[in-house]
Amino acid sequence: MWRLTRWALSRLPYGTLREQRFSQLQRYSIAFLTVLLALLLTLLLWQLHRLNSIYPLFLAAVMVSSWYGGFNPGLLATFLSAIVCAYFLLPPFYSLTVSGFSVIGLVQFVVVAVLISSLNSALRQARSQAQKNARAAQQNYESLREIQDSLRQSEERYRLLIEGVTNYAIFMLDTNGKFTSWNIGAERILGYQEVEIIGQPFERIFSPEAIERGQPQQVLTKAATEGFSKENRWHIRKDGTFFWAHCVITPLRDENGNLRGFSKIMQDITERKQAEEEKEQLLLREQAARAVSEAAQSAAEAANRSKDEFLAIVSHELRTPMTAIIGWAGMLQTGALDEAKVSLALEIIERNANLQMQLIEDLLDISRIVRGELSLSIDLVDLVEVITAAIEVVQSLADAKSIQIETILDTSIEKISGDSDRLQQVVLNLLTNAIKFTPNDGRIKVQLSKKVGNREWGVGSGEEFSQPSIPNYVQIQVSDTGQGISADFLPHVFERFCQADSSHT
Repeated sequence: MWRLTRWALSRLPYGTLREQRFSQLQRYSIAFLTVLLALLLTLLLWQLHRLNSIYPLFLAAVMVSSWYGGFNPGLLATFLSAIVCAYFLLPPFYSLTVSGFSVIGLVQFVVVAVLISSLNSALRQARSQAQKNARAAQQNYESLREIQDSLRQSEERYRLLIEGVTNYAIFMLDTNGKFTSWNIGAERILGYQEVEIIGQPFERIFSPEAIERGQPQQVLTKAATEGFSKENRWHIRKDGTFFWAHCVITPLRDENGNLRGFSKIMQDITERKQAEEEKEQLLLREQAARAVSEAAQSAAEAANRSKDEFLAIVSHELRTPMTAIIGWAGMLQTGALDEAKVSLALEIIERNANLQMQLIEDLLDISRIVRGELSLSIDLVDLVEVITAAIEVVQSLADAKSIQIETILDTSIEKISGDSDRLQQVVLNLLTNAIKFTPNDGRIKVQLSKKVGNREWGVGSGEEFSQPSIPNYVQIQVSDTGQGISADFLPHVFERFCQADSSHT
C-alpha cells in the first residue's frame, strides 16, 4: 500500500506547466487512483477503529481529483466513490442496494462532492487567469525594457548628431522679425530653400492658431527682455506638416547694447516626444496588468478561504438536523414512547427532515449558480400567496422557539411578473434566518406594501434638467427582534459564502 501511495503521489502535478502536459487519460487516472487509495485507507481504519463516518477520505479523493484533473475528473471520482461506498461500506455489504438512513448520507456526500468539484474548478480557472495576467505583465515589462534600450540608443545618436550642423536649423532675424540668414539644417528641417525664405516674416514657420494668439511676437519680446527664450513647441514645415521642436532664441546686440536682431537654434525632437509618450503608455499598461494580476490572485486566495469556511459551515448545518432525526428515530424503535411522545417525535423528525431538504436544495442552487445554470420561470405571481406559503413552512420552527410571526399584507396589490418558487425561496430564507437569530419568545414582522415613485425637477445653468424617475414598486420587509447585522458588515451581505458571525452556526 505504501508503494502504491508513493507511486501515485509522485505522479501528481505541481504547477500549471505540468498540468498542461497531462493527457486526458492521466487526468482521469487521478480519480481512479485517489478513490482506490481512499477505499484501502478506509478499510484499514475500519479494521483498526470503528469510524463514525466513511466519507471524509472519499471527499478528499474528490477534492484532489477535481483540483488536479478538473471538474469532470471530480465528477468521476464522486461517482466511483458513491459506487464503492454503496458496495463495500454500506449495509447490505457487497451489494449496490442502499437502504435506511444510508441513502441520506450517500446523497449528502454526492451533493457536497459535486459542490467541491465546482468550487475547485472555479479556483483552477482563477489561478490560471492570474498566471496568464502575470505572464502578460512580464511580457509588458520586457517590452518596456526594449523601448528603454531603444530610447537610450536614440539619445546616444542624438548626442553624436549634435556635432553636425545639418541636424540643427540655425537662422537669423532682424529687429522686425524677418529672416536674414538660413543654414542647411534649417533647409532640411523646415523644407524652405534659402532664396525663398530670406525676407519673409518669422510667422511663416508658426501654425495659424499660434499666429492668432500672437506667439511669434511674444517669444521675441521675451528673448529681448530676459536675454534668451527657450521652449518646446509645435512648428510647421513648408509642406504643412507639424513637428515638435526645441527652440532657443538669443537677442543680438551691438557694443552699445542696441538690439540688432535675433538668432534661433531649432532642433526637431518629434521622435523623442513620441518615444516618451509610448514609454508612458507602456508604464500605464504595465501598472494596469500588475493591478489585474494582484486582484486575481487576491480573489483566488479569498475564494479558497471562503471555500474552507463554507465547508465547515455546511458540515455542521447538515449534521444538526440529522442528529435530531437519528435520535428520535432511535427512541421510536425502542417502543418505549407513549402516544403523545410518538406524535412529538414524528413532528420533530418531519421538521428536521424538511430543514435537511431545504439545506440540500440551497446547496444545489449554489452549485447551479457556480455553473451558470440557474434558470427562472417567469409568470404572474400573487405575492400574498407567496408570503403565506413561506410562513406556513417555517411556522413549526417559530412555534418551537415561541416566536410570534406578525403579518401586515396589502391584499390590494395586483399580481406581478416573476418566478413564484424563487420569490418564495427568498422569503423563506429571510424567515429562516430571522427565526435562527431571534431569541425565544421573540417577534417577527412580515410586511407587504406598495410604494409610490416620484419625479423631481430642478433648474441649473439656465437650462431645465430632470433626475431619473422612480416608478411605483412593491416592498417585502422582514424584521425581527434579533441582534441584527452590524453596519460594517452590510456591504458584504451578498458576497458568496460570507457570514458575519459563524458562532451561531
